[in-house]
Amino acid sequence: MNPGATQVQFVHNSACETAAMASCHCFCHGAGHQSDLVVRAASCGTTADRASLANNLDTIFGGFHSSFRDISTPTRKARNILSASDAASLGHQKGRGATWFETLVVDETLHSMFLTVADSSLAMSAKQQGERKDFVERVTGGAVPVIGSATTVSNIVESHVWCSIVAEYLAGLTPLNPGEKLPPLYDLICYPRLSGGRRPAALGGVQSAGLHHLQSASASTPVPAADQLDLLRLVAAATCPDLWHHPAVVRFSLEPIVLSTSWPRPGSTTIATANQFKQLRRRWQLKKHW
Repeated sequence: MNPGATQVQFVHNSACETAAMASCHCFCHGAGHQSDLVVRAASCGTTADRASLANNLDTIFGGFHSSFRDISTPTRKARNILSASDAASLGHQKGRGATWFETLVVDETLHSMFLTVADSSLAMSAKQQGERKDFVERVTGGAVPVIGSATTVSNIVESHVWCSIVAEYLAGLTPLNPGEKLPPLYDLICYPRLSGGRRPAALGGVQSAGLHHLQSASASTPVPAADQLDLLRLVAAATCPDLWHHPAVVRFSLEPIVLSTSWPRPGSTTIATANQFKQLRRRWQLKKHW
């Protein structure tokens, strides 16, 4: 894909489908970002498929860190890794230490989510695996002509159109705790500790069509509602160009998984826990990004 190109109509290619970086200048407004990995996880049929997916995920995300001061474990290449002296001395409440803490939490949650979805697929019949594959392909691939358009790629914010729509759809399916409110915006893209943010300019023209597309895909699949929800959460998180900049996706795709009684899956993250996630939530709430 060519970030310098202008007025590209519905451009989408395998470079986006397999994008490994945290940021992807995507002409399909995010719908295709990492979609190949999502389909593979949703329809994982053999232990060999699972091993291949796990290897690819390790290449993208690195390994699971033993602690927040662990800088020797490979980390997602787009992240700024702390120096040895910083890792030993910095706290995780503000500045670089907090950024490192939060990016590790969201990256390791998504990494483990992929494996969790793949493991659930392994336990299913070939028919169910095929139904899950069809559902995810319709959701992601079908979104490209729905929300894609001729566009000038000027900043990464425009690649958050699709995940903003999926976050809004998921919010309608997520029970709220007593006293909890829905966010006024699902598309605020920001550094979590800054007060302001930016919104994708293209979203307004495709938001309704995108939500309708998700409703149609949900209504026309034999995949059970609970499985649909898990798959859509993975779709939202995996197609997001950078979760650390999109609080609504973190809230409605990652948090419900982390707070479930079955989290974390064995052999995966030990730092993306419910307690750490609550800490992340408190920080982002301070700037009204939650």
